[in-house]
Amino acid sequence: MKLFFSKIGISLFLCGLSFHCIQNRDDLFYTAQEGNQKTFETYTLKNSSCGTNKLPGALLLGRVKIDDLKLCFRAIELTDCVTWNTEGYVPGSCKAIGTSFK
Repeated sequence: MKLFFSKIGISLFLCGLSFHCIQNRDDLFYTAQEGNQKTFETYTLKNSSCGTNKLPGALLLGRVKIDDLKLCFRAIELTDCVTWNTEGYVPGSCKAIGTSFK
């Protein structure tokens, strides 16, 4: 019985290690520079189509998950121009972007 729990513990430990390694892979993140560049490009395209000069509300200071930014960019693309031109409007998925300093 003790051996059984020991094997389960080792298995869970190894799963935890592999999850940690997957979450820290560099190919899952943009650098701050890449993330900011892509954000400005997306804003520029939306501003061009809606006739505005809106700027991003904040700069990315560290690594950011690629999937988080893609979700934000998709929300920007799907936003109609009336909403986009509203003062202070930022899609919720863009507000929720987390930054990693690792």
